[in-house]
Amino acid sequence: MNNNEKIKVSIIGVTGFTGSELLRVLLSHPNIEFKYLVSRQYESEPLGNVFTRLQHMDGLYITNTDHETVANDSDVVFLCLPHVASQEVIETFLGKTKIIDMSADFRLNNAAEYEKFYKTPHKKPELLNGRFIYGLPELNREAIKNADAIANPGCNALLIQMMLLPFTGNIKRVDISLLTGTTGGGRAARDPVDHPVLSGNVRSYLINEHRHTSEITRTAQITEEQLNFTPTVGPFLRGIFATAFIEANAPANISVFNNQPFIRICDKVELTNIVSTNFCDLSFQNGNNGSYIVQGATDNLLRGAAGTAIQNMNLMFGLDETTALTFTSPIYP
Repeated sequence: MNNNEKIKVSIIGVTGFTGSELLRVLLSHPNIEFKYLVSRQYESEPLGNVFTRLQHMDGLYITNTDHETVANDSDVVFLCLPHVASQEVIETFLGKTKIIDMSADFRLNNAAEYEKFYKTPHKKPELLNGRFIYGLPELNREAIKNADAIANPGCNALLIQMMLLPFTGNIKRVDISLLTGTTGGGRAARDPVDHPVLSGNVRSYLINEHRHTSEITRTAQITEEQLNFTPTVGPFLRGIFATAFIEANAPANISVFNNQPFIRICDKVELTNIVSTNFCDLSFQNGNNGSYIVQGATDNLLRGAAGTAIQNMNLMFGLDETTALTFTSPIYP
């Protein structure tokens, strides 16, 4: 695209954690202009009335603009809707604008697998045939450049896929313990990830049943029987920290991360080094008896959601994929 042109961007579901994180980052993107910031809760509300910290942003409103208008007037639409909701509206957007879907609705290629992990039948199984490109740049950069419909990865899945990528095709078994912040559960109150009940507390949930399992096994080329996955939520807002104990037929091939701008190989991994960044930090160590210990960390709202979505948008429009993402700045939540 011409450097003087602006990408007309709309966000549907802007008041959720993911939508507001997209808004926060895109406010400093030099190549975009906001077309519609959509929430069904508001008809025409000044942005600063909803997000008090943005009172200085004149001229931006949150509206309940109909989806047809949004599709016709936008170059790209970010769908920040709950699971299933994207399925219900997707036909309004396909073929009219570029789409980056933040839900899980089009991440998988199999309707039966979707129903297994999300406990409901898929409403648009005909679209699970490659119509959406899985939006993980480290895996699908070239396909993303030519795509008009992207399924953004799950936050836990993204981190674990990066941890296992150097072992792809060589994993005999892997045990993963993952600790995530409470914003991973979204803005709506939802046990067991509500922040008040996690003050001074940790709890595991969906052991070996987590929704992101299918994304992980597909990329790592393993079966569910080769994986133990224990997700745990802790008393902090942002970030994911995971440890994987891997039995593999070959050591890690770290060269898979050459020229990957947001992957950092570190001696040690800490949450404080990745919160409010788009980086994924990884460390690789030898364990006992020929095993390997891999640790990784990402910010679940940024690299795990909004940051990767903006990487995808940059690639789709021919921009440097790091545009607006090389920062460390104040964050909310």
